[in-house]
Amino acid sequence: MKKVTLEVKGMHCKSCEQLIKMALEDIGAKNVSADHAKGVVVAEFDSTKLTVENIKEAVEKEGYEAV
Repeated sequence: MKKVTLEVKGMHCKSCEQLIKMALEDIGAKNVSADHAKGVVVAEFDSTKLTVENIKEAVEKEGYEAV
């Protein structure tokens, strides 16, 4: 398992955190945590099934900007 930390712009509340967490879990990420106050998301993923780009795309589909 690989671990990635991304800066996410546009998160304002706990609901934002939940949306991102669910979106990443839906694509197969594990141990996802999002913190709107810090503007970061941390997730673990199987690099044979997902890439960092897949994770960024899932965040962006929810309307946030992943850096």
